[in-house]
Amino acid sequence: MEKVKLKKSMEQAVCVLLLLELEKKYTPIKSKKISERLEVSDSYLKKILRKLVVENLISSDVSKDGGFSLARDLSEISMLDVYNAIEGRGEFLNLSNLAERVFNDKKKIVSREMDIMKVIKEGEELFLKKLDSYPLSRLLGIIDKVERK
Repeated sequence: MEKVKLKKSMEQAVCVLLLLELEKKYTPIKSKKISERLEVSDSYLKKILRKLVVENLISSDVSKDGGFSLARDLSEISMLDVYNAIEGRGEFLNLSNLAERVFNDKKKIVSREMDIMKVIKEGEELFLKKLDSYPLSRLLGIIDKVERK
């Protein structure tokens, strides 16, 4: 079975969030320091950081002593949050109706496209649900807030 491929930026985003968690007392970290620590391009990392800021996973302080820090507790950030920040919230697949150029029977085409979309939608829902059930705090062995109650 072929694997689902995610962008490398997904891994980088998770590592950024974990790095920020490990920084004592949430001291802001400059992007340059993060990119050096992860050994990734600073310009590429800034694009990832921007996406994480937009999704309110991290915050940015542009002051002299500023940098990036977590905007929420790590136990409140799921893999789905990171996925949405990096990949966006659009559907997995949008058909471009190429089948109409191959087959003549439009009824069958519509029926098969609906079948395909149903299977993909069900898979997408399972995938997203699984991501949502995995808080990043689990990667560090931190007890989830839900478990504390």
